Amino acid sequence: MKVRIDFAKIFLEPPKSFFERVTLFLMASLLFVGFFRPLGFEEMSFFEAVITASIPSLSISWGWIVLLRSIFKKEDYKK
Repeated sequence: MKVRIDFAKIFLEPPKSFFERVTLFLMASLLFVGFFRPLGFEEMSFFEAVITASIPSLSISWGWIVLLRSIFKKEDYKK
């Protein structure tokens, strides 16, 4: 039996459940602090440091949500 998974839905659908929203917020916050701390000692403007730290933190935290969806919520994303 072949099962097709809707990868576009897994990657592009916004978080619906409370667990996904909290996980996304916590991961993004922790990663932002982790990426921003070393930039505080660099000679760059505050806004440039915020943008530089926010891009990887958002992409990594969204990747974490996609990974959790693909592992634990396969039934919701079957075609």
